[in-house]
Amino acid sequence: MSIVTYQWEGSGVVRLAAAARNTLGPNKARAAFRRGINRTGDKTFTIVRRVVAKQVGLSQSKVTQKGGLRKIRANYQALEYLIISRGRFISLKEFKARQVRRGVSAAPWGKRQVFKSAFGPQINALGGHVFHRTSADRFPIAKMWGPAIPKEIVKDESRKAFDETAARELPPKIEHEIRRLMQGTAS
Repeated sequence: MSIVTYQWEGSGVVRLAAAARNTLGPNKARAAFRRGINRTGDKTFTIVRRVVAKQVGLSQSKVTQKGGLRKIRANYQALEYLIISRGRFISLKEFKARQVRRGVSAAPWGKRQVFKSAFGPQINALGGHVFHRTSADRFPIAKMWGPAIPKEIVKDESRKAFDETAARELPPKIEHEIRRLMQGTAS
């Protein structure tokens, strides 16, 4: 499992939280923070899923399915939004693998490449998986793997997308929710 966190800190946060608690009361203030966190988290989840899918070369639905990508939204007990990915390396068969003259062609990480001396996509007994020989003999053979979503979600473009979206969206969303609950009595 991979973890990336974003913490919103600063003197403005403390003043905003204190003003919300004093004006709205602790329950409504907590509700405003929860709503802002959830709206920002949902938007961030969508963007991260889209970027990770492009990064590894799969569709968004396969990233969610194969990578175990899911979210846990903020609630009244925990004001945190979690994007969780659990999964292993993904079989090369998921990356449009096909047998070519020199091996197997597949597109992990969004780039088509030929894996020399690999075989298997058209062999029904192997389930479409891609294999290579581990010795000069006919057996043993080993399955070939592509990227793992838990590793990919915390690096490169997906990490950047997470950080930028959370930093840009969270403060205005929370401020909007507080103003909404104050019903225009504060500016």
